[in-house]
Amino acid sequence: MHWVLVNPKYQGMHVGSGLVERVKERYADYMFLEVMPEESKNVPFYQRHGFTLMENGRAMQIVTHS
Repeated sequence: MHWVLVNPKYQGMHVGSGLVERVKERYADYMFLEVMPEESKNVPFYQRHGFTLMENGRAMQIVTHS
């Protein structure tokens, strides 16, 4: 997912969470998502949505198979 950005005045209103969850629902049968949080403060957001830190400690991913 590239450049999922939320206007700061709407942050904390679950807009970003809604976008991430829509993508996960749409591709629930098979999904490989990789994100690279620009700032470490964003890592907990992705962890709440099921992403895990990859070995290199920078990118995060989620993989599902049905």
